[in-house]
Amino acid sequence: MNNESNDVGKRIEATRKQRGYTRERLSELADISVQFLADIERGRKSMTVATLRRIAAALDVTTDFIVNGTEYSENERINTMLAALSPYHKEQAEKLVALFAETIKHK
Repeated sequence: MNNESNDVGKRIEATRKQRGYTRERLSELADISVQFLADIERGRKSMTVATLRRIAAALDVTTDFIVNGTEYSENERINTMLAALSPYHKEQAEKLVALFAETIKHK
């Protein structure tokens, strides 16, 4: 059993339980078999990137969290959202954030 696979499996299992999902439910959401999920959680099997993405989406976590155990800070989350925007929409988002910050400063 590979330590990295074991760590990944433990994070998936802990997050699954935290979300209140059974293996059956997570397997259904991630479109994998219950046995395969059990093998992943126990560190017996590895998975493809596509499977990793489906599990992360089903658990509402990042793939980085599953693989490395790190979560985005709030600024990283915002930066990730902004990175997906066009230059025009980034500028508009910046104006909205500035307006919001100024508004709450005065309350």
